Amino acid sequence: MPASCEKRVSERHPISDVAENSGAFHISINETSHEISDIQDVSMTGVRILMETPLLEGSSSILSYQADDLDMSIEAEIIWSELDDESGLFLTGIRFNPIQTDLSTLFFLAFRKQLDRFDRSPHILQS
Repeated sequence: MPASCEKRVSERHPISDVAENSGAFHISINETSHEISDIQDVSMTGVRILMETPLLEGSSSILSYQADDLDMSIEAEIIWSELDDESGLFLTGIRFNPIQTDLSTLFFLAFRKQLDRFDRSPHILQS
């Protein structure tokens, strides 16, 4: 997506490494589910991923996350999907349903848990 078209209002957080014991993310469109294995970055309002196939812009979808102790899903929309020349895969921008603010926050935290610097930095609540 060209920088001049940037409409994002929330800060993006790049994903550097997926944690070994993380849960599984999936996106379902029209009853077809795709595992999300390559997360590029995440913000409070959405996520950017790499997919093997393009996803239709404007499509409604369901993002889901399953871990040992958690199973949740949120409505989302495919904002854009374009070929990444470097990887040969499709970069895809997905926006969380803005009405589901509590779930958006939970998904942001679930995606962000994959960030090395987030999990390794000291947290305010740690003693």
